[in-house]
Amino acid sequence: MRDMLLVLNFDGDASRALTRKLRSEKVMCRIVPGNISLEEIQLLEPLGLVLAGGLAGDTPAGLDERLSRANIPILALGSAAGTLLSALGGHVGDTLLESAVTNVHYQESPLFGEVEDGERLLQGVREWTLPDAAVQLCSAQEITLGFAHREFPLYGIQFQVEQNDPEGGMILRNFAMNICGCTAWWDENAFIEQAVDEIKRETGLGRAVCAMTGGLDSGVSALLAFKALGRNFKCIFVDTGLLREKETEDFLSFYGDTLGMDIILIEARERFLAALRGVTDPGQKRAILADLIRRILREQEAGLGPIDVLIRGTSLSDVMRGGKPLETSLGQGAKVIEPVRELFKEEIRRVGDSLGIPPEIVSRQPFPGGGLALRIMGEVNQQRLQTLRSADAIFRAEVEFSNAGKRLWQYFAVLFPMVEDESKSVICLRAVHASERSQTYAARLPYDVMETVVDKIMSENKDVCRVVYDLTPSSNYAGVEWQ
Repeated sequence: MRDMLLVLNFDGDASRALTRKLRSEKVMCRIVPGNISLEEIQLLEPLGLVLAGGLAGDTPAGLDERLSRANIPILALGSAAGTLLSALGGHVGDTLLESAVTNVHYQESPLFGEVEDGERLLQGVREWTLPDAAVQLCSAQEITLGFAHREFPLYGIQFQVEQNDPEGGMILRNFAMNICGCTAWWDENAFIEQAVDEIKRETGLGRAVCAMTGGLDSGVSALLAFKALGRNFKCIFVDTGLLREKETEDFLSFYGDTLGMDIILIEARERFLAALRGVTDPGQKRAILADLIRRILREQEAGLGPIDVLIRGTSLSDVMRGGKPLETSLGQGAKVIEPVRELFKEEIRRVGDSLGIPPEIVSRQPFPGGGLALRIMGEVNQQRLQTLRSADAIFRAEVEFSNAGKRLWQYFAVLFPMVEDESKSVICLRAVHASERSQTYAARLPYDVMETVVDKIMSENKDVCRVVYDLTPSSNYAGVEWQ
């Protein structure tokens, strides 16, 4: 068996929150689809399973019911607890509590070691009828909130583990360590050692290539491959001219000059500007940029010789969104290794920090795949790129200087051409906090900071006639961008 847990994804937000909680306790875990089969789980050899359900609503379907008889420890949380209950022959009825803060009583169980009775926020609590094989595990207002199987290590609890939830964290630790037998071995250094060993093993004496984007995900992936393979590893970097201020220079200076990585630099700024000429629709921009990247990489690949392994910077967020990297056309038929596929962005940052990537690179904010082209609302040209790059740099610098940036998830600028006079521009500033559940809301930046930002932007960019601030909240991370 492998010293890890699998988190079965019946709700994306819950899966992410549980995985972060477990990894913060140094317990290795992986997110897999909720409908994963028993055979696929047996191949992965986990010590236990966590079923991550949502806060309320219908009981999710798709669980392989054979798992309840496979003698693998299972902890089902939220709405997924009803799924496990149904698999054991129980019944899930109507909603009894839509939302309430009430006292929860925990019965004696290895799952609740050191967990004391106390108040919890309960949402979407359903009426449960337990089968003969199950016993009540916890309750509130005479309502069954949790159950345990009489013989096997199977547990279901209607509530979720929330952010800043000491009791919930203790329940997870008890399940992982006391019931499943996991050990606290997972950290950045363990990941780096594991990733480097895997790249060495999978590549052997072959040659590996990575198409780097200038972002952190591909940068950390490439650096892991460089540590594993040295001179048998090459990188390709296409300079699109669509990155933020100084990003291309910082990238080449660190990875190329400081580390000595073998980077093939392709100057393609004019090609990208020409391809985007006259295009205003964001979807068209994305398609054009992706197609041009693929064509440039195919052109370059002809001179590289055989590629045995392709290193890709796919992250866990990409996987959960169903996203695909732009470089999928490179190395057709080559073995693909995605070193950071199991990591969230904040985990990739910590790995990058452990690898010695400097703060100006490792702490960069998320960025659209199409770069600044997708933060220009209209046609992309050299003047607008220059204006947006300048305004964005000013805004980020002032936020960081005021120390407000440490509390923010993203802060950036967007450009709108004026309808009456397209030689003039409006700059829209965006700064948001993000919650555990992917919701974002506008930051209340100090007024003196905003005054300074506006003054500098308009002084240094004579084509800017207005500067505005976006206060719109969003229900998901994608809503932060103007796309």
